[in-house]
Amino acid sequence: MSAATTTTESATTSTGSATKTTGTTSCIPRRKTTRTPPAPQLPAEFPSASAGPNDRCPKNTGMDDTLRTKFLDMHNYRRAELAKGNVAKRNGNYLPQSSDMQRMRYNCALEKEVIDYVSTCPLSKSAEFTRPDVGENFIRVPQEGMATYLLAVEKAVTLWWKVIRIEEGPGLQVYFRQKHVGTPIESFTQMGWSTSRKLGCAIAKCGSDYVAVCRYSPRGNYVEQVIYRKGTPCTACAAGSWCTEDALCTLE
Repeated sequence: MSAATTTTESATTSTGSATKTTGTTSCIPRRKTTRTPPAPQLPAEFPSASAGPNDRCPKNTGMDDTLRTKFLDMHNYRRAELAKGNVAKRNGNYLPQSSDMQRMRYNCALEKEVIDYVSTCPLSKSAEFTRPDVGENFIRVPQEGMATYLLAVEKAVTLWWKVIRIEEGPGLQVYFRQKHVGTPIESFTQMGWSTSRKLGCAIAKCGSDYVAVCRYSPRGNYVEQVIYRKGTPCTACAAGSWCTEDALCTLE
């Protein structure tokens, strides 16, 4: 459309110049061009209120306890595997054990913020200044082959974590470096950031995709800081916490 418009305007200008040269007083009307309006933003389609119980965060609509539990359990399982030294990098080397990996707890206030953001059907992560000291993971998952929200949640979290086997990740000193900023490995390092202990997530259908977002507090991915402290699991837990059977520090 834009190419056709440019050609028409150029031809009109050329014709107008010729008219002045020959002394003709007639005016050649400029052709009216039309622009295709942008496609309307599709509303986000959250899980139905009748899909499952909503006891964990009853003030929030758009999520249910089954999805919350899936998000949380998948995060804590992977953090436990990392704490125990069972996570391999792309080169086959295993990342070291963590002495201070905290067990995540689900946070309804974070979830509400995520629901508000996902309701806009975003195309990318939110701007950092809109969520001080809160980290974020974002993904769009095609609906094709994903019959349920639960399957889409499983796919989203799996993809965030598996980048450690695909991308160049942290070295054996487990530092988050400047070269990691803005790369896919950020989703893994945020999920595995030992001091990020609060989690809130949401998922919705937007067009032909699912949009899944999780937020983490306190945030991770600080440049030139360690993702976690190396050492025997639970030997550096914060004061007042204890070690779970899956090698995570918890206050519960």
